[in-house]
Amino acid sequence: MIALLPALYLGWGIGANDAANAFGPQIGANIIAYRRAIALAAIFAFLGAVLEGEKVFPTLGRLTSLTLEMSIVAALAAGITTNVMTRLGMPISTSHAIFGALIAAGLYMGKSFDATIAARMVASMMAAPIGAGVSAYLLHRLLATVAAGRLGGGMLFGRAVRYSAVVVGCYAAYALGSNNVGNAMAPFVAVGVIGPGAGAALGGLAIAVGVLTYSRNVIMLVGKQITALDPITALVAALATAVTVHLFTQIKIPVSTSQAIVGAVVGVGLTKGVVAVNRRMFLLIPAGWVISIFGSGIAGYLLMAGLGLFR
Repeated sequence: MIALLPALYLGWGIGANDAANAFGPQIGANIIAYRRAIALAAIFAFLGAVLEGEKVFPTLGRLTSLTLEMSIVAALAAGITTNVMTRLGMPISTSHAIFGALIAAGLYMGKSFDATIAARMVASMMAAPIGAGVSAYLLHRLLATVAAGRLGGGMLFGRAVRYSAVVVGCYAAYALGSNNVGNAMAPFVAVGVIGPGAGAALGGLAIAVGVLTYSRNVIMLVGKQITALDPITALVAALATAVTVHLFTQIKIPVSTSQAIVGAVVGVGLTKGVVAVNRRMFLLIPAGWVISIFGSGIAGYLLMAGLGLFR
């Protein structure tokens, strides 16, 4: 159990940083209160991890030839990077963080990595935000057309949008759990410390705790500081994110939910024109993703080197 502490630490960080990806837009649009949102996010992220989290385990588990020592170091390095950025209120990619840490640990140990898996993950880093952004842009155009029609001015339509946004947030949290639990637990499943089912459940629990205890900073940034959101744009951003992330779960690739939600929020912001998007945040957030890869990679390499001094 002690060997799993870094995995639980990373899982906690995933929940703290990525809860914004499910309910940040809805909170920003004043559709749902923060406390109710994180309770729903925790429940559905846990369910996603338990029911579908095992699907992405093989991808990270086969990225390089893992040892228990490498798994511990990679999870710790990724966890430290994730939680430093969460403290700063910045959404980052935990998928990027564990990817960078595993590659660095493998390089230190002189191990090669699977080029096909690495290429698929790198491709997903670009596909997730672009796919979510394009989807959000098109969905918003479609819903805006409906809202402008006869039903658009009705109270029933507005209420339906708000309820739908909450339901979609639950779906996005489910997709988060299904896709990202592997970031914390896959390396430990790969080396036989824990079984896939137990790993998914334990990782899902860690994510849920992170959502409940330390998610406010990033939620408020995603919901309020990228672009102004209303109920329709919040619904569209969350739906585009959920669909994008869940599709990647089905093809067994861990993907950045942070990239997806920011891409989606930018996509709906662009329907109002480029000036509607906070340019500083638009540039600062991708910088955080770069930091997540290289920060975790450097931390992982240094931790491996530190352990080497005691061999």
